[in-house]
Amino acid sequence: MDWIMIPLNFAIVFGGIYKVIELFVHKRERLMLISKITELKNIDFKGISLYSSGGKYTALRIGWLMTGIGFGFLLGFCINMLATYGDYSFRADEDFVYRYSNRVGGIVYVASVCICGGIGLLMSYRAERKAEQPKEKKDEFEV
Repeated sequence: MDWIMIPLNFAIVFGGIYKVIELFVHKRERLMLISKITELKNIDFKGISLYSSGGKYTALRIGWLMTGIGFGFLLGFCINMLATYGDYSFRADEDFVYRYSNRVGGIVYVASVCICGGIGLLMSYRAERKAEQPKEKKDEFEV
């Protein structure tokens, strides 16, 4: 765990600084938009939805991501078990097996989770695009 503490602290500190700066920048932008909206009095806003979250397929994305992460953990476990205790493993001493499972086993888990999670997100993107395509119209003369 020591190897991750320095990058994690670095990310937290600079992420916080970035969010504070972003907050002030967006506040100025919001104030400019409000001042522009007050100038527009004779425009009809009936067709514009101001409260749309834009998360039409959020559940689909999260579902495919979680499915990919689950398959990634399963794949990492299988690879780790085959490499450590399988028929193709080295017939080495127990110290080697312990060192392998501590060092390389973690890398296998992280890599397989990232790869399968990415595949899950690609599959959700494909499903979204397929759902947004207009359906083909059938011939009117078909019986």
